[in-house]
Amino acid sequence: MTKEASKNIAKLLKESNYAVIVTGAGISTESGLPDFRSQGGLWDGRRPEEISHASKVGTDEFRDFFTKRLNDAAEHKPNAAHRLLADWEKKGLVQSILTQNIDGYHKAAGSKKVLELHGHLRYLTCNGCGRDYDVSKFTVEHSDACLDCEGTVRPNVTLFGEELPHLAWSEAIQEARKADLVIVLGTSLQVWPFNSLIDEAYQGGNAARIVIVTESETPYDGIASIRLHDKITAALQAVNEYLV
Repeated sequence: MTKEASKNIAKLLKESNYAVIVTGAGISTESGLPDFRSQGGLWDGRRPEEISHASKVGTDEFRDFFTKRLNDAAEHKPNAAHRLLADWEKKGLVQSILTQNIDGYHKAAGSKKVLELHGHLRYLTCNGCGRDYDVSKFTVEHSDACLDCEGTVRPNVTLFGEELPHLAWSEAIQEARKADLVIVLGTSLQVWPFNSLIDEAYQGGNAARIVIVTESETPYDGIASIRLHDKITAALQAVNEYLV
């Protein structure tokens, strides 16, 4: 990232009245967490809409896949980018974070206003009676049978074939519409309806400025005020030098 770009992003943050951060897998891969879609990622050579589909709950393939996800999320930790965003929130520079990620790293790093729109891996829930379970039921016991009913225990994530949680999604839309600045970090913005949040912000009453920092191309590159293909941690650290 050039000094000029760093200064410009810092200036946008300082001048913004309502800055919203939008994050995807790219911010967590810098913690060492495998992503879904890139070459060599968890989906490489496989069809995610089949492995992580609601119809697969209760199958060995589904349980094995999410056991790996749970183990990976526990093995790795939030990185400097997560911590910087939490610090910016405390300083009033960032108002909310809207994330596709299910690893929970934003909250673990100290961010308070986080909408985990695709769910989280902090605990499991029976899809029958709603009883919550520790993740060890998958990772240690290798079981998804509920102890109270005939339901199946599963992670609290939105699967293919399911709608996003209504209340969280409605809140996310409101956050996007209030934004006058959106900084996109580590998502290719390919997944609908999550990517429509950019439209809500850009076309909203505050006509949000869009900053995109991700290595892959996105469908929204053309409307970005600043477009960078840098590593996220390095980019945020460079911006932070002009915020202190």
